[in-house]
Amino acid sequence: MGILARLKSALFPDPAQVPATIGLYGPPNAGKTTLANRIASDWADVTVGDASEVPHETQHAQRADGIEIEHDEGTVTVDVVDTPGVATEVDHAAFRDHGLSEADARERARGATQGIGDSIRVLREEVGGVIYVLDATRDPHEQVNGMLLGIAENQGLPLVLVANKIDHADADTEQVADAFPHYDVVPVSGLTGDNADALYAAIADRFG
Repeated sequence: MGILARLKSALFPDPAQVPATIGLYGPPNAGKTTLANRIASDWADVTVGDASEVPHETQHAQRADGIEIEHDEGTVTVDVVDTPGVATEVDHAAFRDHGLSEADARERARGATQGIGDSIRVLREEVGGVIYVLDATRDPHEQVNGMLLGIAENQGLPLVLVANKIDHADADTEQVADAFPHYDVVPVSGLTGDNADALYAAIADRFG
């Protein structure tokens, strides 16, 4: 390749070769970080962040770039962005229930509020697609879900809706499908990898 051709390629890359930036979104403790780690470790032997049972563990967007996913649907390269969980309110008292001191609970609440702002900014400014993660053991009719899905729809972002935590005995993927009938719901366990192949097929199909 000549100098001019290389320069053109650097300045105007082929859109097909530019990784899609995919954000994992959803309410706190839906398993976004665990699922992001599953995707990154399955295909690039890396992790994205640390998961915790305490809500709002992730307080800044964190990412793994250049994840190449191969499937019968095709091959797609994505930059995976794990975003802080979004809630309509943050009550520091909830963190006390997880054993945090009053000072630590208030500090986590402040970080959680900042993280929510970061999530919305990334959704509006950076991502080219969304993996929306719901905990299949919880009621999907939360106000935050309609808000975030509405933003993604208004921006015309391709989206994969995941019913996570199917390894739990009380998981109910049908209630997720019933709540959002206009989406194809992918049941999966980010923790165990159950049905991950269906997720990768959906990613290749929607973001390829």
